[in-house]
Amino acid sequence: MATDIRFVYFDLGNILVSFDRDRANDSVADLFGGTREASDEIMHAGGLQNRLETGLITDEEYAQAIRDAYATLVEPNGLVTTGDIMRAISDMFTPIESMVAVLQSLRDASVPIGILSNTCAAHWNWVNGRGWDVMSGPFDVQVVSYEARSMKPDQGIYKTAMKLAGECLAIGRGKDDNEVLRPEEILFVDDRQENVDAARSHGWTAEVCLGGEQAIDVLRRHGFDVPLASTA
Repeated sequence: MATDIRFVYFDLGNILVSFDRDRANDSVADLFGGTREASDEIMHAGGLQNRLETGLITDEEYAQAIRDAYATLVEPNGLVTTGDIMRAISDMFTPIESMVAVLQSLRDASVPIGILSNTCAAHWNWVNGRGWDVMSGPFDVQVVSYEARSMKPDQGIYKTAMKLAGECLAIGRGKDDNEVLRPEEILFVDDRQENVDAARSHGWTAEVCLGGEQAIDVLRRHGFDVPLASTA
């Protein structure tokens, strides 16, 4: 089946790698002698994690905010370094192995692909430093929120992603200005409805799914000959 899609963006979390936020909360709690609930409140309820993922604060500022918050809850549990905290929040990912063959089939078909993710430098460096096949690339474009200074579903990150996808295709076609990438020619898959809705508001083709069988189904319905997930 033919497809009108000329560029595919994948979210990172729950599309290429799964993650367990409770595991990160527990790991941070263990550093301070606290609880999962306390860690979740400190890191997520007040928007601290979002500020890190938007590049508005540094790793050190993020870690100090956690140390300060925990200091009001428990007795000091020894020195907790910024490195300790960044490792604790990052060791929560698992590769979605069935996506490896999917990505490779798109590359083999010369379909440009990219990553469009809300993430921080610690998480990004962690998943790229594990040697996982799903992250081995090459990805034609990588748009991550802490570098873009904008998080999905805010419009800024989509504008950046649209611009970079267009530039990628321009390079690939020898900069033929008569062929401009249209928004509807981008397919974006993400695990959150609000992020998909925002992409659609920019004219993109976008669908909510999880990595693996759901993502494969989306791609096949949009005309891509990607392999089915293994049942072994």
